[in-house]
Amino acid sequence: MKRICTILVSLACMVPASAQNVGSLFGALLGMVSEGVSAVASDSEAQVGVPQQALSKWGIAPANYSGITPLGDGRYAVVSDKGSADGFYVWKISQDPATGAISSVENEGFFANKVNATSGRDCEGVAFYPKSGTVFISGETDGRVIEYDMEGQRTGRELQIPEAFGKAVGNQGLEALGFGGKGGKARFWTTTETSLPADGVAAGPKNPGGENLLRLQSFKKNLAPSKQFLYTMDAGRTSDFGSTYVFGVPEVCALPDGRVLVLEREANIPSSYVGADVKCKLYVVKPKGTKPLAKTLVAEWSTSMSLAGLAWANYEGMCLGAKLSDGRQTLILVSDSQGGYSKGPFSLQDFIKVIYL
Repeated sequence: MKRICTILVSLACMVPASAQNVGSLFGALLGMVSEGVSAVASDSEAQVGVPQQALSKWGIAPANYSGITPLGDGRYAVVSDKGSADGFYVWKISQDPATGAISSVENEGFFANKVNATSGRDCEGVAFYPKSGTVFISGETDGRVIEYDMEGQRTGRELQIPEAFGKAVGNQGLEALGFGGKGGKARFWTTTETSLPADGVAAGPKNPGGENLLRLQSFKKNLAPSKQFLYTMDAGRTSDFGSTYVFGVPEVCALPDGRVLVLEREANIPSSYVGADVKCKLYVVKPKGTKPLAKTLVAEWSTSMSLAGLAWANYEGMCLGAKLSDGRQTLILVSDSQGGYSKGPFSLQDFIKVIYL
């Protein structure tokens, strides 16, 4: 997704450069803000996963991280939707074998497409294809899912996207991408962020309380379209829409048993910015039948913005992580900070989060 919002706090402009205790000043100002404003994730994290951690802890530079996929041996390909060139980063991620907490993240470099020195693809999702040892990257601007070798160069192959997906509304196209499944039945999976025009008006100010109907599309290993399934999102908010409102599916993750995880994300940013929040719900579906898929809630969490701090995290990428010593599978998610957007003393951070499956 291109710029989900411009995050700033207008009160930051009131802080003089010579202020010695910015934290105390904003602490005092908190009395002006409703008690519902929080900068802390609200899920039962002890049960569903590990609290989010800032990537800056390991020296990972701010970017627009929008997709992640495992390459094996603790290495992951990561894409940024505002990259200056086609390509991907490779990160080495270590997790605590007992808790799943991230213990280290090392950036091994960016592997750029040398033919296309600049990129206008708006790279969003990435999926590793084990058979050829390549990665596929979805572009929201061009509506294509293109294959790259491990040096970041295009191979000339791409998924054969059905024509209907070319009618996606503006910046609400192919964002999600995953690959996985049982042996010969492994598939690529993608969908649009919100409803295609033919399937109804997207939930939002023009359709309060609407339920986005998405087409969850699979592809065979020969890159041809396979089966398509209907997926209905939860109803969106009905009132109090902020100046920026985004509600859709930014990512999917194919599981080894054939099921698919679907991440629903609702971001609402009021004109004052204070109280902006992001609510995430993670569902699992078993692709089968012609009716909208039955879905089971796996986890839900939210982050928000206050004058006390910024734990606001717009999660856009997810993939399978390590298996823990007790056999549990982990899921890794990365957030998009809009390149570490900042205003005054405030600066958004990129976060990484772990969920237990």
